[in-house]
Amino acid sequence: MKSRLAITMGDPFGIGPEICIKFFDNLYKVEEKNFFCFLIGSKNVVEYYLKKYCIDLEIELIEDIYSIEKLNNKNGVLPLLNIDFEFNKENIGKDNKLGGEYSIKYLNQAIKICDYKIIDGIVTAPISKNSINLAGYKYSGHTTYFAEKTKTKDFAMILKGEKVIVLLNSTHLSLNDAIKKVKKDNIINKIKLAEFAKKELGLNGKIAVAGLNPHNGENGLFGDEEIKEIVPAVKEMQEEGINVEGPIVPDTLFVKMLKGEYVISVVMYHDQGLIPVKLESFGSAVNITIGLPFVRTSVDHGTAFDIAGKNIADESSLNKAVTTAINIIKNKKKDLLNFVEVEYI
Repeated sequence: MKSRLAITMGDPFGIGPEICIKFFDNLYKVEEKNFFCFLIGSKNVVEYYLKKYCIDLEIELIEDIYSIEKLNNKNGVLPLLNIDFEFNKENIGKDNKLGGEYSIKYLNQAIKICDYKIIDGIVTAPISKNSINLAGYKYSGHTTYFAEKTKTKDFAMILKGEKVIVLLNSTHLSLNDAIKKVKKDNIINKIKLAEFAKKELGLNGKIAVAGLNPHNGENGLFGDEEIKEIVPAVKEMQEEGINVEGPIVPDTLFVKMLKGEYVISVVMYHDQGLIPVKLESFGSAVNITIGLPFVRTSVDHGTAFDIAGKNIADESSLNKAVTTAINIIKNKKKDLLNFVEVEYI
């Protein structure tokens, strides 16, 4: 069965529209053919960039969301679910309320279509946290917004590079607040999500759990979170049969990942995980939200307002986000088929 994906345009004044248009212009290069994807965005914005960059794509408006089930991608055609507004090119490259408002409108439409089981997943172009807050949406980004709107309690952000794959114990928090999240129950929850993610991503191997303090705290000399929180969490998960090890000293953990000793790592805070991923796979890494009722992937970069509208944005991460979403959907369908076969037997 063909996988079906919605791509949301992201902030209309960032690089989201540009990378989306470039993706559809080069869609024929994607090796995986058994899928259909379309853009949720604004026709005025798309037309502006097609004309500005002299890209020969025909816009095919999707008038009825139920028709999505019957549509197929065609070379030279950009299928668009239109949520239009009066686009002013003077706002390109700037945080503003309008950009935040329409970023959220695209997401809400995508969630609605997922709720109707018309599509399998969502791939998101970048939004501006500042712009969505200016529009009155007090969220730290896509991950928390999707979780709240779908009433998902157990979820996590994953950043996937080529070999370095990390699942974050906390996301967009100050370092002080992130440290407060290093608790046994939180870590247990994230280890379970990492085990689930292995199936979704088709991974086989050991989960690592990073330490928090330098040298894992040197037996409590400079920090006792390893002793009080991380070690007990890892031991409990090992007793439940999960193939997990930790805490691993962070300054050597990612060297070991590059050597293939671990397939995914639970890291204690945002930059502990994102720095090694971006060092290894900047521009081609993928952001994944695990635990939602649908597949969600995203690019590994932001709105890049400084280069918006200059025709220099690279769509490589969006390409990777789409192919990653397709692979996750295939793995989920394979697991479902295996489950049905076992039940039938």
